[in-house]
Amino acid sequence: MAAASSLLPLEASVLAEIDRSRLVELAGELIAAGGENPGGTEAATVAILHRVLTGLGATVHLNEVAPGRANLIAHLGGDQTGGGLLFLGHSDVVPAGQGWDSDAFTPREDQGRLIGRGATDMKGGLAAVLVAMASVHARQPRLPLTLVCTVDEEADAIGIAHYVATEPAGSYTGCVVAEPTDLVAIVACRGAANFVLRITGASAHAGRPTDGASAIQAAAEIIAEIGQDTKRLAAAKHPVLGAATWNIGTIAGGHGTSIVPDTCELSLDRRLLPNENARLILEHLLVRIRGRLQTASFPGREKITVHGELQMQMPGFLTEEDSDFVTGVRQAVRDVTGTGDVGIWTASCEGGYMAEHHRIPTLVLGPGEINTQAHQPNESVEVDDLLTAARAYALFALRHASNNAQTPSTS
Repeated sequence: MAAASSLLPLEASVLAEIDRSRLVELAGELIAAGGENPGGTEAATVAILHRVLTGLGATVHLNEVAPGRANLIAHLGGDQTGGGLLFLGHSDVVPAGQGWDSDAFTPREDQGRLIGRGATDMKGGLAAVLVAMASVHARQPRLPLTLVCTVDEEADAIGIAHYVATEPAGSYTGCVVAEPTDLVAIVACRGAANFVLRITGASAHAGRPTDGASAIQAAAEIIAEIGQDTKRLAAAKHPVLGAATWNIGTIAGGHGTSIVPDTCELSLDRRLLPNENARLILEHLLVRIRGRLQTASFPGREKITVHGELQMQMPGFLTEEDSDFVTGVRQAVRDVTGTGDVGIWTASCEGGYMAEHHRIPTLVLGPGEINTQAHQPNESVEVDDLLTAARAYALFALRHASNNAQTPSTS
């Protein structure tokens, strides 16, 4: 924590409200609530958030997205309708899987780390946000703060899609996404789109393949075309975010070794740069694919049809590194003993939706490490990092509100 002399009296008093044992207890309770996706619902986690936030005096709305799966929107302070700083999180976790040394949903603390599924992604971050909101509200009850916690972030993003479709753009002044970043302020990430390509050919006996049209051979041509596009994208890098990329995630087709395959399906991931439109990308890909198939040499190519579907798109975001919002977050992290580093993400997150929907500066900052801990057995987070995150959130919320004249100045 920063030296007391470097903090205003109000700031020091707010940070003094943050209690380590309460933070660990709350993070553990959220871990124990589970919420595996797929395989379960987020209801138990949302119930804990609802209880804690209503206990603070927040106005809490639960918006059902699917049975047993509700987004939570909580407004604290101000006029209880929003405004001010917005925190974003999600209530689901990936399935526990195998390889754990103990039960994945029985939290335990060992050598300064809290262990359990979701400790890093992102029950720890949610706990830090709740404790930060509570500490600020205890000293500055009129300061507006909002938490949006969505369902289904780890799969199809139906929660955030429901939010942007049903919630009007608010008067928020910025968004902090509490995903695990090792307390580095992530100021940019690419968007993401998922496509499915369905290829139809004609079956025939393998002894006379020329009687049919192989959907798998067509898929091979498509994969080659995507490889060519990957080279094109690599030559047109964004100055901050780097290149857009393709990944072929799955391929499935055919009915047996002795049958010319009449169907094949590819699932594709495409990372998006600012101002790219996923539907246009799919349209252009299909045009190139059909052109390539016209000149392919395998039998029956003229019988091949290819249809594409956009299953999901998630916008990215880009916040200027030298903006007041980013520099304010970085300074808050430094003042609670963090490094205040800045970076970009190769992953994507729901922050892009908030940046686009509310037209506000957005960054990702949270405890835990996404590459070495999230989605893995024995997932864990440093308790000291939980504390640093909670303190940084609280300190920035105070300063951000003061800079935006949203609460009376108090020294």
